[in-house]
Amino acid sequence: MKRKIDAQAYHEAGHVFIARSMLEKIPITEVYYDGMEGYTKPAWTAGDINFEKLCFFIAGEIAEYRFAEDFSERNSGADRKDAENILFLLADDYATQHAIWLHAIRTVNKLIDKPENAGKIEKIAAALMKKASLSESEVDALIEN
Repeated sequence: MKRKIDAQAYHEAGHVFIARSMLEKIPITEVYYDGMEGYTKPAWTAGDINFEKLCFFIAGEIAEYRFAEDFSERNSGADRKDAENILFLLADDYATQHAIWLHAIRTVNKLIDKPENAGKIEKIAAALMKKASLSESEVDALIEN
């Protein structure tokens, strides 16, 4: 169900949920949302390229679209560019890139579409709207409870 709540909070919640739910969890140093803008800081090295990172970058837009009534593509520009850069490093040819891209979208949608996971994304977004910054341990507590 879409809610008329800040789209950016859902956007960041999508990043965070996927980061902490993938088989290889992505460490998060901070999640921030100030009512206008937000960011999720993953703790990884620049040269470490993998499928989980691709999923991380597309998850914000997918969660925002799924949950926020006031979805805006403006929140996803840098993420989309980062996702494309990872995709180009994962595969050289278009057919393989396309297959990886579709697999990433399906993976994120499959995780987000589970009813119990949708509730977790709602919790993360609500927590971000109440408290501007969340730590990794706070995010994990929201996901686990």
